Amino acid sequence: MTVPLPIIWMNGPFGIGQTQAAQVLHTRLPGSFLFDPEEMGRALKKLTPRFSGDLQTHPMWIPLMLDALQFAVKQADGPLIVPMPLTDVARHRRLLSGLKDRGMAVHHYTLLAPVEVVQARLRRHDPPVSWEAGEVEQRLKAFSGEAFARHLTAGERSPDAIAEEIAADLGLTLKPAQKEPLRWLKALGSRR
Repeated sequence: MTVPLPIIWMNGPFGIGQTQAAQVLHTRLPGSFLFDPEEMGRALKKLTPRFSGDLQTHPMWIPLMLDALQFAVKQADGPLIVPMPLTDVARHRRLLSGLKDRGMAVHHYTLLAPVEVVQARLRRHDPPVSWEAGEVEQRLKAFSGEAFARHLTAGERSPDAIAEEIAADLGLTLKPAQKEPLRWLKALGSRR
């Protein structure tokens, strides 16, 4: 019997750094694949007349995510890394249990940080995101719940430190961290 490759789901409020940590994990984990659910959302918005809401509320989002992740797991040479904020407990449960029902091993991590840290990161985002302090607190409180456990403290930790904690938890071996002084600049260029 072959053991299914894991899906590493990185959750947390927008601006917490899950995408950066996921990119680092992907770069340092040979054979891994970075699966971006935002691409699915953009496609749904373009292909669905009169839909303009949160992509996760689209009636086709969960079924398409389940099919796409199942297909990607079969094609991948290593773990799938999925950075995606998923706050709604019912949707979260439906998606993760759907993956498990299909025989996929899902390791879920939620990144948390103090409100001030998240707000500072949102202000540095390009373009800046201006959420009210109450909304950030509300989302952090939701993510602190048992449904979203395993919690990792992001705070002022580097994406490398977060990737290393996840890899250690899963018993995965990472390539050494790159010590290039302008690595962040290269990452910015690859996002465009």
